[in-house]
Amino acid sequence: MKQLTHRRLASITGYLVLGVFTYIVYVGGFVVSLAHSPLVIAVLGIWLIGLTYEAVREWKSAYSADSEEQRFDFPKDTLSLLSVFGGAMATFSISYGLGHGAVLASGLVGLFAGVVLKPYGVPIYCGAFVGMASPAVFGYPGIALAGAIGGGVFVLGKHVFNGFGGKLGTIAWSGCVFSALLMRQPLLTGTVPGWDVGWLLIMYCVLGALATFILSVWFGQGPVVASAMVVLAAGLLLPPVYGAEVGGLLAIGVTCASYAGMSGTNRFEKAYWMIPAGVLCALIIMFTSTFMQGGGGKLGTTAFGAVIGVRGLMEIGMHIQRKLGKVTEESEAAAS
Repeated sequence: MKQLTHRRLASITGYLVLGVFTYIVYVGGFVVSLAHSPLVIAVLGIWLIGLTYEAVREWKSAYSADSEEQRFDFPKDTLSLLSVFGGAMATFSISYGLGHGAVLASGLVGLFAGVVLKPYGVPIYCGAFVGMASPAVFGYPGIALAGAIGGGVFVLGKHVFNGFGGKLGTIAWSGCVFSALLMRQPLLTGTVPGWDVGWLLIMYCVLGALATFILSVWFGQGPVVASAMVVLAAGLLLPPVYGAEVGGLLAIGVTCASYAGMSGTNRFEKAYWMIPAGVLCALIIMFTSTFMQGGGGKLGTTAFGAVIGVRGLMEIGMHIQRKLGKVTEESEAAAS
């Protein structure tokens, strides 16, 4: 049995935080869907299988890893933690303090960080997700606490689930939920949108995921700048076109899906894998709207679970193909 070193313990802790918060969203969405469409129930059920399969594979990596790269690097990791905190405070100030809204605020902070402060663009953008929290739940003290906790989780989880879009949002959401619990502040509830809006949401989520992946990979913009560009475009264009309520929801959907599109080519080589990821983002947004609303990063957690589930189903498919290929080879060898 491997020795539980402090480096391995840090990775395991980061893995558990990210994994548990993702399951809260997906299992909750599945439970809510039971009162709705059988097709949605089937889709989310299959996706949970993929999510679980890939989570088990990632657990093996988290538990086995124990390299010098995982050790705590005081100046770098401290600056990362502070960057998460700073991104949270800046985004919340623009969103709530200046009244520009969470989507535009996160896009502005992400774009600025990705272009001007590139070495720390990733943790700053992670903090921007914290800062997207609703002022109906959080004030500045709550956001500060959430940013500090999120920064800690960012450092702990720096070597697990890398390459999956939405990881930063999951880190942010864990910080917000822990902050709300510590401050005894209940999160918000809502209602499941109708399918008149749901089909539009699916379309725009797919477009958001594809656009972000293409900008990031094909055009070399990188995940932070690509996501920020897509988020800004959605926040500026969709509310005027569809109205504040519907357009705002569609902009939220594009924002969520853009985080899925931040996935790396080490996980997805082809852009078309963002299509099912975008579909799932839309479904989870719809069927988790009834619980735990108002915490920044829930959209990222949704995207995170979507791409992990897609990757898991890909791996299951490849495993079945290998098994069938082996059986076919053995049959041909026996026949000859």
